[in-house]
Amino acid sequence: MGEQQDQRPGQREWRKRATRARLRDAASALARSQQPDQISVDAICAEAGVSRRTFFNHFATKDEVFLAWDEADDARIVEMIAARPSSESAVCAALRALAPAVFDVAESGFADIVHEITGRNPILHTQATQMYTRFVHAVALGIAQRRRLPEDSYTVQLSAVTVTAALRLMTHAADADETERERHLAEACRTLDLGFLAAEQNRR
Repeated sequence: MGEQQDQRPGQREWRKRATRARLRDAASALARSQQPDQISVDAICAEAGVSRRTFFNHFATKDEVFLAWDEADDARIVEMIAARPSSESAVCAALRALAPAVFDVAESGFADIVHEITGRNPILHTQATQMYTRFVHAVALGIAQRRRLPEDSYTVQLSAVTVTAALRLMTHAADADETERERHLAEACRTLDLGFLAAEQNRR
């Protein structure tokens, strides 16, 4: 009995996180075919299969759902980076692991939605910045694991910030075909690898 009681808080937290993720995914799905001002809380709830009361237990406004981040996102990014071939450098592995998701976000218009909602609601800038910071942190975790270095090391932090900046540039290739995307990725990997190799050689 005592063991079951000890598990309940963890189970409640898991359900809370799962519901937040489901609401965010529902909003993202709707955003593929509708403008943000056309997407209602009721529509998000219907897509996610939850009540309005549940929605407002997790988010104060409709806009906040687009800026949600969860610890599961960190783990998923780390796993994606770790799953890349061992022959790839850490920065190249991170870039190639995350580029498809970045292309998908750009194609779906989700990035434009975040820009729009933070533009009309400046108070959400802080939340958007936190989401970006969490993303960089997750990339750093993946690179640190791959390089077997402390997450807070200069090399890991610089790698994570550089990869994130490169991914932002990748959004310009979202409309390109697969061949052109691969060319951009290959060039980015080559440039990053050369840059970090030179930096490491200079430190020796």
